[in-house]
Amino acid sequence: MGKVKIGLICVSLEGEHTELAQKFLREARQALEAAGVGVVNPQDPVTLDGGQVAAQCRAAQEAGAEGIVYMAGTWLLATHIVDAVLQSSLPAAVWGIPEPVSFSSVGCNVVHGALDEMNIPHKLLYGMPGDPGVLEEIRAFAQAAQAVRKLKNARMGLIGGRTICAYPTAADPNQIKALFGTEVEHIDQLVLLEKAKQVPDARAEEWLKAARGRYGSMNVSAETLKKSAKVYFALKEIVREYALDFFSVKCIGEFLDTYTSCCLALSALNDEGIPAQCQCNLNAAVSGYVLSLLAGEPAYFGDINMVDTRDGVARLINCGSIPGRLASADQEIQIVEQYAYMGLGRGASTLFCMKPGRITFGTLGRVDGRYVMSIAGGEAFSQPLEKLREVRSWAQGFVRLDGNPQEFFRNIRCNHSVAAYGDHRLALREFCRQTGVFALDNDAI
Repeated sequence: MGKVKIGLICVSLEGEHTELAQKFLREARQALEAAGVGVVNPQDPVTLDGGQVAAQCRAAQEAGAEGIVYMAGTWLLATHIVDAVLQSSLPAAVWGIPEPVSFSSVGCNVVHGALDEMNIPHKLLYGMPGDPGVLEEIRAFAQAAQAVRKLKNARMGLIGGRTICAYPTAADPNQIKALFGTEVEHIDQLVLLEKAKQVPDARAEEWLKAARGRYGSMNVSAETLKKSAKVYFALKEIVREYALDFFSVKCIGEFLDTYTSCCLALSALNDEGIPAQCQCNLNAAVSGYVLSLLAGEPAYFGDINMVDTRDGVARLINCGSIPGRLASADQEIQIVEQYAYMGLGRGASTLFCMKPGRITFGTLGRVDGRYVMSIAGGEAFSQPLEKLREVRSWAQGFVRLDGNPQEFFRNIRCNHSVAAYGDHRLALREFCRQTGVFALDNDAI
């Protein structure tokens, strides 16, 4: 995710130390810009009445702010902020400054209490303008707000239905619409099959020629590769035709038996920036979309093959569609034939070890109808292909977890989990707060 934008409004009161409030505002603007958070109203002065606060809030929203941070520059009247929050559709955060002369802390306390009394959601921030922890919290606040906004306007494609009796992969599209605002468009796999069959051979061969130049090797029959390329174009056409932002396709079962697997196509589409998953897992698809927004690159989707509770290492595996951008280099990616037991049409799968680096898990699920998200961090590390082949000739990852491995395992509520490179734990916690999802935070145990 690139630079996110917020509105920063410093609220004071006539007769208070407005010069301190102005100093806090100036320092906060500079610190936020340096931290990669754009302030859309950088020239606005300290506000002294409710009308000024509301006007700055409207201007910030029109300028593309993802949320509004209300800084208590001094003691203030709570109504000046409460009224603005009530009138705005943007997420709100209230920032208190730990400096005694200004009485900012006390002003922040009264606003925080007023908003809580009225059950108005908001984030509480406390620290000096240059405090790195506060700056990180504001960045996460803005990132989460952006993800929530994009999710609210998103369209998800569900191509097919529930797979292999995996109950937790199914969800209620109406609940998803009510909670996240996302439209779920159901599309029959027959549409995919017919579109794939209509793709000209020459178009498929042209795509495969470029793919051979990218991947390290492609040890799959020509006919299977051609079908995989046609699935790629068919899925891409469905995305265009239905105006989808992300999707999940059933694949395993009737489509794989009738035609071929979607693995290579899904991997390639993710690499192009289209979040795409398999087995029609609605909750994982939403999770993957959110994480791809935060990370600015494709998310991992697949199984937690096992968690070694002795050393805290989680082994990740997917039956063939892990995005190539999660490899250390394109030439490390091998395209291999899908196992026969997966389906009569076989298919082409990716084989590589996921690249080293910081990684964050964030997977939505439900407990008695209420949405939860399992959040955890870790460090991915490389293993040789021989280690992967001990289990399957599929792409895999290895992550040394930060927190309690037993707790991490207890928080897995599906055969699929979702993760992305980078440390997105703060943003995911904030996403949960803004959407009313309960955070199952492994690293806070």
